[in-house]
Amino acid sequence: MSRSILKKVRDYREVVEAIDRATRKIPSLQVVEPGVVETEGERYPFYHLTLKGAKTGNPKTRPVYIGGGIHGDEPGSVWAVLEFLKRYSSLPDPYQRFEFTVLPCVNPFGYEHNTRENAARVDLNRQFKNPSPPAEVRYVKQAAANRPFSLAMEFHEDIDTPGFYLYELTQSGEPSWGCEMIARIGARYPVNRNQEIEGMPAEDGLIHRGNADDDFRIMLEQRPDWPQAFYHYANGSRRCYTTETPIHLTREERAEIHLTALDTALQKLWDI
Repeated sequence: MSRSILKKVRDYREVVEAIDRATRKIPSLQVVEPGVVETEGERYPFYHLTLKGAKTGNPKTRPVYIGGGIHGDEPGSVWAVLEFLKRYSSLPDPYQRFEFTVLPCVNPFGYEHNTRENAARVDLNRQFKNPSPPAEVRYVKQAAANRPFSLAMEFHEDIDTPGFYLYELTQSGEPSWGCEMIARIGARYPVNRNQEIEGMPAEDGLIHRGNADDDFRIMLEQRPDWPQAFYHYANGSRRCYTTETPIHLTREERAEIHLTALDTALQKLWDI
């Protein structure tokens, strides 16, 4: 099917308007538009947000990356980021001590047309080792700036899963926080307890890999189609999480699950 005849099922303007409201409400929010994503008939502004709370500059300040919408048919990931911005001013003290790099919607065309890929039928989450990636991935890399984040969180959704699960990728010596994240979420929402998820071994909703895994290191070197988590990991980010919500839940529930996972990780990070 031609990209030009795909019907819009959502409006990217709601993302733009939410960012505008957040800009007016949060004095410390800085909005960068590194460029435009152009398609046959549309031009989408791409947004990179930075958030430095009033209490940053403390020796315990940690850089955190939050991203959503790299797959356009996973709208809950975008809604969760926008809800985070909506709540930010009323969040508890620790949130004011992190430096956030926030990308609300990496794939604007896909978001509007409910497609996993961008307008060129490219899965953006397999382009992070490509030396000449699509514009959307270039903008992500520009925002991340090869920075080693203390925490990199990417929100996703899974059309097939019966419950929440997550991927955890940590540098050597870093403890796992995944079980605590799942325990909090599992107290209210379904968790995928299958022993294998997406072809990988899982334990109570957790798919974990650390760099002590020799097979993983070899795969990282050899695999040409890196997802975003591999990019963050290769640049030294200490903990990389990809959260996956089931789409049969409501919009509000899916956003709440992502934000519960984020809150758990931030609490753990602050305690270090």
